[in-house]
Amino acid sequence: MGANILVEVVCFTIEDVFRARQGGAQRVELCADPGAGGTTPNYELIKQSCELSGIDTMVMIRPRGGDFLYSRKEISQMEEDIRISAELGAQGVVCGVLDTAGAIDAYSMSRLVQTAKSLELEVTCHRAFDVASDPREALKTLLELGVDRLLTSGQAKSAPEGIPLLRELITLADDRLSIMPGGGIRPHNVKELLALDIKEIHTGSRIKVPSQMKPKSFAVKMGADDAQEYHMFVDVEAIQAIVKAVRGSADFDE
Repeated sequence: MGANILVEVVCFTIEDVFRARQGGAQRVELCADPGAGGTTPNYELIKQSCELSGIDTMVMIRPRGGDFLYSRKEISQMEEDIRISAELGAQGVVCGVLDTAGAIDAYSMSRLVQTAKSLELEVTCHRAFDVASDPREALKTLLELGVDRLLTSGQAKSAPEGIPLLRELITLADDRLSIMPGGGIRPHNVKELLALDIKEIHTGSRIKVPSQMKPKSFAVKMGADDAQEYHMFVDVEAIQAIVKAVRGSADFDE
């Protein structure tokens, strides 16, 4: 492990982005709808994030939750979202498309990659990869398409559990594409991942913050049972601990 490993944080609000930056992260993956695992955020949020100094913004390009099999109209929508993300100042986009057999949809992905590259954006393939039918073939396709990095848990429930496949993917990629571990990475297990030959790491560390609103009652529920009583925000202390671990601090507390 070393000081050159970049820390990327999943963010759903502008408050999240501020917190990620405060924690020492160098990049955010900007999303909407955490319940769906992340979808394309609204354009004003992209604009606000891109205007902040000291942190880069990667924009999730995913028109809906659910599976990763998209219609032609959805692919066109994703292309337009890529163009607008570039106009708003994003450094890159995050996307993934599979076919009915669970392989990378090379045609649709090539459209998205070519659109992004024509606008000088970086491209990350997200964790659609983690449900791909053949991870080695999927990686081969991503290499052929010129994708810059792959966000993956190694097709496991969490990245620490996926270390065997992560290690194999790193070897197969041979520096032609960055393998970025992500999924369940927290301060207590990050050191397991830092033993890998990686350049970046991805975390979604979050914390519940009580609402300051004092309503008549919380008896009327909208969304999850406690959705109005709490906000979920990036956990600054957890990000600081991960950044400290990445930098190899001797006083990192396991």
